Amino acid sequence: MLTQQETAVQTAQAAATVEDLRLDIDGVDAQIRALFERRRELSHAVQRARMAEGGSRTDTGREMKVIKGYADGFGRQGTAISLALLELCRGASPSAEN
Repeated sequence: MLTQQETAVQTAQAAATVEDLRLDIDGVDAQIRALFERRRELSHAVQRARMAEGGSRTDTGREMKVIKGYADGFGRQGTAISLALLELCRGASPSAEN
């Protein structure tokens, strides 16, 4: 049986670990946001190039591959993530942003 002091020490250590882990999560979230922004920039560049060549802004076949990749990795939630990502990266027409 743990003493009251030992229990307090374990509780403090667990709290420190939780806080450290949350800081790590915050760092990962910042990296994810930066990667999403980079993906959006690349997506807009692709959209501009496709439209300059007379194509459409979106490529449904390509989008289905993206959705499949996320679904394969994360199941049903992966589909939702990919749809949100695609919507974020489509954004407004790139020509309207310039």
